[in-house]
Amino acid sequence: MSSIHYLSAQVLRNERHGADLGWMRLAVPGLGEVAPGQFVQLNCGEDLTLPRPFSVWASNPDEGTIDLFYRIVGVGSARLATWKIGEQHAVLGPLGRAFSLPPSGSRLILVAGGVGLAPLDFLARHLVGRGLETVLFWGIESAVPFALQREAAGSGLTEGLSLSHLHSVGVKNRLASLQDREGMYHGYVTDLAKEYYQRLTEDERASVRLYTCGPLPMMAALAGWAAESGLSGEASLEAHMACGFGVCVGCVAGVRGEGEKRFYRRVCVEGPVFALQEVDWQHMC
Repeated sequence: MSSIHYLSAQVLRNERHGADLGWMRLAVPGLGEVAPGQFVQLNCGEDLTLPRPFSVWASNPDEGTIDLFYRIVGVGSARLATWKIGEQHAVLGPLGRAFSLPPSGSRLILVAGGVGLAPLDFLARHLVGRGLETVLFWGIESAVPFALQREAAGSGLTEGLSLSHLHSVGVKNRLASLQDREGMYHGYVTDLAKEYYQRLTEDERASVRLYTCGPLPMMAALAGWAAESGLSGEASLEAHMACGFGVCVGCVAGVRGEGEKRFYRRVCVEGPVFALQEVDWQHMC
């Protein structure tokens, strides 16, 4: 894992999509290797006391760049959306515990909600690059900011729209929405993942491992189903953060211990990635 660096980042791209989504590319020479699941802290303005955490969507250490996919939800992210090409801003990273890699022969199901797509998109491309069977399901209620293409049914998937940039590198994927949208599964993305799982053979189910990132209720529902089905996996949690490296203890999440024991773990250091069954979902939601 790379060391943590405090660096100056130059904005190379910053595109706004719809009312609340955007993606940004930053040149951060010296940041080094970033693993799927890690994040960075961005200084969004001298008048804002605390930096803001953002999951890394893509990393190119050879070119010294990282990509971020973000939602505008408050003052910090709104400020981020106004950054212009060529501007310099402070970045701290890479931070946090990354996703662990599964053993060879695993079949991976990735379930994302909203901007929880960012670390899972990054992970999916990484897993496929290692020759692992990977399927990603994305629940999205906003306008989709990426190119889509229609895919025929096959490999346990029904006909529907998929993200072109993932399909082009071998990541099978489908989209879900609670709205009735052409080409998307109408319902919860967790139900879409379950239906795919049910279409697998018994041998294929035995090799399934789950990864998830998104709204807490979505991840809690997935964790409950995973426990009932005997599946293991990991979840990337979101939390309000201050320092980003564990000193302030302001981003804790409840986790289970042996028996009835409960503990708190820092999302920025012991996380943001935790084992699905480690998280105390009942008290998190």
